Amino acid sequence: MTAYFTPERNITISEAVEEYLNEKEVIGTLSPKSVHNRRYELNRFAKFCKLQNIEKPEDIRKNIIISYLKDRKISNASKLVNIYILAGFMDYLVDEAVILDNIAANMDKPRIYPPKTDYLTFDELERMFQTEARNAPPKVVDRNLLLFSLFTDLCLRVSEVINLKLEDVRLDAQEIWVTRKRSKVDKIPLNDDIVNKFLNWYEMRPEYKGNESMYVFLSSHGSQLTPRQVHYIISQALSRAGIVKRKRGPHLLRHSGASLKARSGENLIMIQYLLGHENLNTTRRYLHFDWEELKKMIGRSPVLGENKEQK
Repeated sequence: MTAYFTPERNITISEAVEEYLNEKEVIGTLSPKSVHNRRYELNRFAKFCKLQNIEKPEDIRKNIIISYLKDRKISNASKLVNIYILAGFMDYLVDEAVILDNIAANMDKPRIYPPKTDYLTFDELERMFQTEARNAPPKVVDRNLLLFSLFTDLCLRVSEVINLKLEDVRLDAQEIWVTRKRSKVDKIPLNDDIVNKFLNWYEMRPEYKGNESMYVFLSSHGSQLTPRQVHYIISQALSRAGIVKRKRGPHLLRHSGASLKARSGENLIMIQYLLGHENLNTTRRYLHFDWEELKKMIGRSPVLGENKEQK
């Protein structure tokens, strides 16, 4: 089939990778972090192809992609990510008439059996908050409790929390403005408890170095908090509370908050809004139940077809 196809441009795989990523970054389809990650993966694929004496996109065949995935010696989950990255790249090449078919998109996908996701029950969350309030160092306790509430009550991502600026917090209106992925801004209401936590933190914040920073949250050294530092803060809080989970970072709290809201019967569309998901199917992964709840639900089922008293 490809024997009758002539590319509109003479370009190498490496050159095509740069064109593809530059376009996506300029348009804003991919975040700078996504561009960085895809550049790393696609350049590795380009180097592998070059070792196989393949430098032009139109010469990429299915067996080359399979050989590349085999050579990587990675898990099925990582293989799936690589296939999706290659499929996105090859979509661009098809649009540019550099190749005829998106081979990666048409490949069979590896099966993934993800482990059951950890989440915290209401009692575990309460224990974590209470233990942190009693045992954390006085300088960080108000900051940490506010962090925990933004993850559990508002279900924010760690990037959304650490990049929250002072000007984004409107305590008079009881709301914050959160910058999502792709620079989308959402307005989220605050309850009285979170407003009070903000006020408590703001009273302590001037004692930190770098308190003139535009970011709400500061590290003990006065710089903007990093995801790694937030992960450590939460991991320490869980340890102090005697809670053992496979995952111990901010996503555990975000996931737990969303799960508890869903199990309480809250509107799924509103939970989706808090999570910042574009697709409702993504939100459904945050829904959990336990075995006892399932048994109670079955027990509430109406009895159908039972014998009635004969007339």
